[in-house]
Amino acid sequence: MTGRIGFIGPGKMGRPMIGRLQAAGHDVVVWARRAEQRAELYEAGVQTGDLRDVFTCPVVVSSLLDSDAIDGVFFDSGIDLRRTDTALVIEHATIAPEDSVRVAGTLAEAGIRYLDAPVSGGPQGAADGSLVTMIGGSEESLAAARSVLSAYCRRIVHVGENGAGVALKLVNQLLVAVHSVAAAEAGALLRANSIDPSVAVEALMGGWAASRRLELQLVDTINGDYAPDGASVGSFLPILSLVRDALTSARVTSSLLTGVEQTWSTAAARDPAAAFSALITAYDTAYPDSTILRNHDE
Repeated sequence: MTGRIGFIGPGKMGRPMIGRLQAAGHDVVVWARRAEQRAELYEAGVQTGDLRDVFTCPVVVSSLLDSDAIDGVFFDSGIDLRRTDTALVIEHATIAPEDSVRVAGTLAEAGIRYLDAPVSGGPQGAADGSLVTMIGGSEESLAAARSVLSAYCRRIVHVGENGAGVALKLVNQLLVAVHSVAAAEAGALLRANSIDPSVAVEALMGGWAASRRLELQLVDTINGDYAPDGASVGSFLPILSLVRDALTSARVTSSLLTGVEQTWSTAAARDPAAAFSALITAYDTAYPDSTILRNHDE
């Protein structure tokens, strides 16, 4: 089933999602905060409008940055949500579970159902339609959203009620952070031993060391290719703060996160826009006494 969909947040993830929705036959109305974004969308043949136009759509998909952005759009924009035509909001932002529950409750007072639906797979996954989404909300809301989500998500997993989707996403992000740093540290050791990264990937991906981050990151890490690819070391730092808050709230003492945060922060200080492959640059400064490191700038 196709229909009219409002979309908020046409950023690095949102733009390919919009393209997939259009390709699936949906009539998409997009709100963009910045004039240059609106101009780019217009040139690409995408219909844009103000927030009131978006909230004439029965379903609104939102891909905002954080809970402050969500509050600003949904609750502080001057729109009376009780007088809109929107019945369901699907939010892809990674936020704290308690914020998701709060947003869901406030929207429910206006008669609007809400799904927290964080995704994993990056901009390329959105473009390919291969994202995985972790859903927090009711079965009924998910049933209404499934035809929308399936345009760009290959795997749709219902985790539980509101807040459960983002809770699982924070576990996902903990693993992404740890695996990415492990790949960077492995890259430093491989580079010091002059081992061909392609050979290393072929061997390591065949056994217990295999991980998606190792596969995606290791060759670029060793070759010094840190070109932005849609996900940057700097943009991940706020996510790590959410992960730490989740661990603290659950009274789980992490033996990994402090070192992981140090590596991310050091790499981000060098080049916040760089890809995750740039995490290896942290080993030149974060651990200056290590004998396995070589200055990449030499």
